[in-house]
Amino acid sequence: MNDGYTARAVAAGSDSPPNGGLGVSLAFLALIMLPLLIASYPLVSAGLLAGGIAVVALGRSIARHVDRGTVRKISLPGLGTVEYRFTRS
Repeated sequence: MNDGYTARAVAAGSDSPPNGGLGVSLAFLALIMLPLLIASYPLVSAGLLAGGIAVVALGRSIARHVDRGTVRKISLPGLGTVEYRFTRS
């Protein structure tokens, strides 16, 4: 009759695939794989974490010390002079 499914499961449409899409599936896979990778490679994971924290800290430190709005110039041999400015976001 209903091939072993309960009436509630058949009514809910359990034969249809989930409609989350590829992005949701990849995010779920990453969520499952992340603890396994951390457990498998603890030194690499710790190094990546420390490196990420260092990059964020360096970026915040540079952003604090930069005089915003001032036009600065850098001369590149063979290419000429480049002007740049740090603006507030």
